[in-house]
Amino acid sequence: MPEKLDADLLQFFAEAFDSFDSATDKLTEAYTDLERRLETVNRELEQTNRELTQSLIEKEELHDKLACILESMTASVIAVDLNGNVSLFNHAAESLTGIGSEEAMGQLYEKLFSDRPYLLHTLQEGKPYKSYEGFIKNPKLAEPIAVEISTNLISNANGDVLGALEIVHNISERKQLEEQLSRSTALAELGKMAAEVAHDLRNPLGAIRLYAGMLQQELKDDRKELADSVVRGLNSLESITYNLLSLARPVRAKFEFVDLNELLDDVLSFTQYAMDEKDIPLERSCDTESQVVCYGDFEQLKQAMLNLVLNAIQAMPDGGNLEIHVGIDSEKELVTLCIADNGKGIPTDIQEKIFTPFFTTKPTGTGLGLHTVNRIVQAHYGRIRVVSTEGVGTQFFVELPCDARRQQPPVFQVETKPIQAVN
Repeated sequence: MPEKLDADLLQFFAEAFDSFDSATDKLTEAYTDLERRLETVNRELEQTNRELTQSLIEKEELHDKLACILESMTASVIAVDLNGNVSLFNHAAESLTGIGSEEAMGQLYEKLFSDRPYLLHTLQEGKPYKSYEGFIKNPKLAEPIAVEISTNLISNANGDVLGALEIVHNISERKQLEEQLSRSTALAELGKMAAEVAHDLRNPLGAIRLYAGMLQQELKDDRKELADSVVRGLNSLESITYNLLSLARPVRAKFEFVDLNELLDDVLSFTQYAMDEKDIPLERSCDTESQVVCYGDFEQLKQAMLNLVLNAIQAMPDGGNLEIHVGIDSEKELVTLCIADNGKGIPTDIQEKIFTPFFTTKPTGTGLGLHTVNRIVQAHYGRIRVVSTEGVGTQFFVELPCDARRQQPPVFQVETKPIQAVN
């Protein structure tokens, strides 16, 4: 009996060991499979992690790029959250409002900009505003800034409202251009009307001048001086009439050979009396002993130079010194003229306006003289500049191409140092 039990027991243990070996093999296979799966999961996790890292890097780069774009925008961009607190405030907004970004961020928009209801109204009512024009007061500037304001809601991909956005454009320059255009249109209409008036005046003015000339020849003594005054007044009226007519029509130059020294001789023959009357000496100089020539319209250039010389004389009511310099720049193919005086000078704040039609500081001036000079110089593809200091004097620089028949402007220097003031 024990032997049989031993055999059975052995058989049982043999079967048990076989089952154990089989279970061990299965566990080994399961473990190996689990390792393979774990390795696959690890690889997938690593790949997902790399993709997430790359996505995060790309999002950070995109965020930085958008931030740079936002900061580089010339338009002011301000955003608020659902509570009306400022959540975005770019560099242009700082410049426009005079408020720093650190000071504005997190603050109630209403507290900072109580006079601008558009953004908060958009946030509360959902109504966007587009291109509303107005003014913004910057505490650092004296004048308010003309602006154009647009607003809209900020929503995510699901349509949930996150806040509101305000974009403000500085339109001061555009307003100035619109004003200039409006003024130019008005001046054009005024020029046409002035031309019609001037045209109607020329015939009776010519008859009056004829009769005044006859009186000059007939009258003697003090009465002749009165006739001379009448003729001088008529000459002034004729000049004004000519300027009015030229205002309404383009300046067309008839190009011919012009000797600038000869032209100045002609101009000075007309102004000698006025210079002698005020005891104004003339200092005239030239860069070269040879001729200084250009191609242009002799009569038009003479009118321009005559106007500048007369202005210089009138700027010295108590006498002074007049200097005229003629030069040539062979490299840039330019001829240059400088007419300088040591009169009262032109205030800095009006120097940019002196070539504007009808702008004058003279009680009896028309404001057309320098405008006409500028038009003549431009018709010759040249440039005129002024350098003036109050109480010191004024210098007018005229630069003309040696051959304006090419009908193209020369290359001017960006800036030229002025000559020394006339003693």
